[in-house]
Amino acid sequence: MHNWKSWQRGAIASLLVLLIATGVVLRFVNLDRKVYWADEAYTSLRISGFTEREFVRDIFTGDRVTVADLQRYQHPNAQRTWADAFRAFRGNAEHSPLYFILARSWVLTFGSSIATIRTLSACISLLAFPALYWLCQELFASRTISIVSLAFLAVSPLHILYAQEARQYSLWTVTTLFSCAALLWAMRTQTRRSWIIFTLSIALGFYSHLLFGLVAIAQATYVFLQEKGRSRNALAYVFSTIAGFILFVPWLTVAFMNLERIQRTTASLNLRQSLSYVFDRWFLNLNLVFANQDFGSANLILVCIAIAALLFLWRSSSRLAWLVLLLVAVTSLPLAFPDLILGGQRSLRVRYLIPCYVGLQIAIVYFLTILGTRWTGWQKAIGRILLIALLAAGLQGCLLSMNAETWWNKSRVRTSFFPPVADIINRERRPLVVSDAVPIDLLSFSHELKPSTRLQLSRNPADIRIGKRVRRLYLFNSSDQLRNRLMRVYGFRATPRYRDGTLTRLWRLDRRRAD
Repeated sequence: MHNWKSWQRGAIASLLVLLIATGVVLRFVNLDRKVYWADEAYTSLRISGFTEREFVRDIFTGDRVTVADLQRYQHPNAQRTWADAFRAFRGNAEHSPLYFILARSWVLTFGSSIATIRTLSACISLLAFPALYWLCQELFASRTISIVSLAFLAVSPLHILYAQEARQYSLWTVTTLFSCAALLWAMRTQTRRSWIIFTLSIALGFYSHLLFGLVAIAQATYVFLQEKGRSRNALAYVFSTIAGFILFVPWLTVAFMNLERIQRTTASLNLRQSLSYVFDRWFLNLNLVFANQDFGSANLILVCIAIAALLFLWRSSSRLAWLVLLLVAVTSLPLAFPDLILGGQRSLRVRYLIPCYVGLQIAIVYFLTILGTRWTGWQKAIGRILLIALLAAGLQGCLLSMNAETWWNKSRVRTSFFPPVADIINRERRPLVVSDAVPIDLLSFSHELKPSTRLQLSRNPADIRIGKRVRRLYLFNSSDQLRNRLMRVYGFRATPRYRDGTLTRLWRLDRRRAD
């Protein structure tokens, strides 16, 4: 009997290690096959030392350019220095600069291909494994819970998708985990070195994402509840947090100087949605995080598991785990309440709630692991079944998206038609593509086209003039105004070439023959 239990534990440990190894590998699979969507194009634009205004001014003139001309704004060159890059960073101060500094250093060293720049995010995501293990050990002092947490992290669709994206979200995940672990360690050891490390973690967190401020508030609330504001730990925490925040003041000053521009950039978050839509998206997003799929009405099952896990953590664990509960609440409610009361989409963006989802994952792992190892009877069986089911669902979800060119994290409504449309255009010998679409979407789309593809781009349809020798062109994602003008002024006949639902994303325009 003893040998059987020992073999069983060994087999389970081996499976968990295999899952972790699989998750590590999946982070580096097909990095160059997925659509390089608008947010990633912004990353390359900024680290190359250009602003969007410069790109539009130079390219969107209505004159003929090539894809190679657009790609010049996606790769660093000798003419654009670090000073130009920092100017571009300051122009988008809503994004903390640490990731972009790392990204520019990375591409200057290793090259600026899509696979190369995404490899940076994949490598950063690996740091989440030791950070999560450290945090779980500080929270629960259980090797079993820590290893199961690593398995969940390894096959989490959320973390794999953002590990393959040229954005700062893997870095934000790492700094959140690292900072929370450093806080618990500093409070336990009470050494100068530990508090200095926590100070640095606060600065790194703020420099990775402005919404790290919510993580810092969760930590402050935790320390207040734990120490009642009177202990030596509380005083050390206050000094460390202030010191970390002071290190962030230079960028905070930049953000305040660009506050009006930040408000314009984030205005879309205020678009009103119905309450039913908001709740549906919350339930869907939770399932996307754990399983990468929409199960319809069954989405509610995972919501119930998450609620049960939070209640279990609140009622049965030590006060250390309050940090997890506060991480979930403080990083989600300030975004959710405005959406419910004023309307908006703040809490519908999965990437803005990464610390919340990290906390939920830890809570669910703790709940199901305790249920499956320390309880008896049917509760133990249910805990193990749910644990296996969620790990299997996560792995299956990762395999589903592995070969996909676009997925939910890349705004399917903006990118799902890129590959098929590009395939049509690339089959032409010398295609001419005309468009008045959103500039950053066109910069993103240019990664799908041959470098020699000719383009005429402008935000104003009247600026686009077609030469007499042009017999055929393609209209990509254009306005009705542009299409109608080209048909009226130049005598083109329009043929739909690719429809995306009710929208025609690509038209072929052929000049009518003279009678």
